[in-house]
Amino acid sequence: MSLPIIAIIGRPNVGKSTLFNRLIKRPHAIVDDMPGVTRDRLYCEASWNGVSFMLVDTGGLLVGTDDPLAVKVTEQARIAIEQADVIVFLLDTKTGLQDEDIRIARDLKRSGKRIIVAPNKVDEAKNELTASEFYSLGIKEFYPISAANGRNIGDLLDAMVQGLPRTGEETPDDDIKVAIVGRPNVGKSSLINYMTGRNVTIVAPIAGTTRDSIDTSIEHDDKKFLLIDTAGLKKKNIYKDNLEFYTMLRTLRAVTRCDIVVLLIDAVDGLVVGDLRIATEAIELFKGLIFAVNKWDLYEKDINSADEIRKSMAEKAPLLSYAPVLFISALTGQRVHKIWEAITQVAEERKKRVPTAELNDFVKGLVENHPPPAKGGRFIKIYYVTQAEGDPPTFIFFSNHPKFIDIPYIRFLENKIRGKYGFVGTPLKLIFKARK
Repeated sequence: MSLPIIAIIGRPNVGKSTLFNRLIKRPHAIVDDMPGVTRDRLYCEASWNGVSFMLVDTGGLLVGTDDPLAVKVTEQARIAIEQADVIVFLLDTKTGLQDEDIRIARDLKRSGKRIIVAPNKVDEAKNELTASEFYSLGIKEFYPISAANGRNIGDLLDAMVQGLPRTGEETPDDDIKVAIVGRPNVGKSSLINYMTGRNVTIVAPIAGTTRDSIDTSIEHDDKKFLLIDTAGLKKKNIYKDNLEFYTMLRTLRAVTRCDIVVLLIDAVDGLVVGDLRIATEAIELFKGLIFAVNKWDLYEKDINSADEIRKSMAEKAPLLSYAPVLFISALTGQRVHKIWEAITQVAEERKKRVPTAELNDFVKGLVENHPPPAKGGRFIKIYYVTQAEGDPPTFIFFSNHPKFIDIPYIRFLENKIRGKYGFVGTPLKLIFKARK
């Protein structure tokens, strides 16, 4: 990353995600009273006084635990420490100085990074005396704060950006933004890890491990991509707490941020209702779509299996038949390179433009042979069509009665345009306007 990195580090449940949300000025991280809620690193760009930086929320350091997931969370926090230019060491004045805090402080000092101590939950000036016990950690930069009500946050931000360069740009518009989505435990994190070639997200055989969206910038074949790993999907009626509901929202929001959705499907389960729901969301938001049937190495198959699955998917979702269907194994890497090829193809299809004269000649022939059905005694005419700039591919049709053009006829036009020009993996936006 080109931006300086500032990582928030501390024990679980000291308020790291609350501080993260306060600093980025929106509820991006999941906040819950349950310790250990934030399981993966969470990145988000932030700025203060003209200085842009990448803020990193972590799941917390859990020293001395034997719990496998806790060990992985701690590993992720340590990766964040290694990457950081500045570390905000958050502490809890309500519980006071703990042995765990002393061990963390010792590790942070060994890192050689610049450390800012931030005793949290200092809601009033009278609480600052309580926070003074953290001076014993021997770290000079010291800013008591309240992440919940914003007390002294400005002073903390001043300290955080001190000495950082006034440079840094947002992700370029030409980056291809890809969201990896799917139901819990379908292999999203394993796929991200294989695609990036490094351990950027937690991989564990536990449904719902990835609680937050994780952005990963990567270059592949001289093209720049932003990969968004997302939490798994579950039906609302089986949410056991607010955490699962927020996780669901995180997935949908990730789809709104991307250009292309790679929807992972379990080869054994096939295309299920949860998959269709997120695919429909992607289409309604006019995002590119690629189906990746995962765990193909475990599927008992014969020479016709792939065709049978494609046929089954087409029957369940006929309107999505334009989306590529790949058969992969995120675990072994089988055909994962095909995902890169499909992403590149769909990205190019989203930018494809048809010359106006050629498009009008084609549509004129369609309309003459298959005119729109009359409505209420009104004969409907389509005079001409043009493709708007940008993506997704958008076609504007001018008609005498645009409001009376029904959905079946719109589907007819879309299918014919696809049959002629392709537009693989991307929805088409057809807009009908009255001719002036």
